[in-house]
Amino acid sequence: MRGENYMKRNGGTSDHMYNSDDVAELCGCSKNKAYNIIRALNHKLIASGTPKETTIAGKISKKYFHEYVKI
Repeated sequence: MRGENYMKRNGGTSDHMYNSDDVAELCGCSKNKAYNIIRALNHKLIASGTPKETTIAGKISKKYFHEYVKI
């Protein structure tokens, strides 16, 4: 989905994680709303049994995001 040029332009965003800029672009929302979406998804992950230490504030797993948003 994202090319090498995108990765260079955005400071080397992880291959496995989305940050707020990525979520805002994908959802067509503000960066603040994207942070809220990421925070809510991380809380859902923790509630479902994922150890809190494995979540990163401001980032969400691409796999989980795609499963949740159905894209």
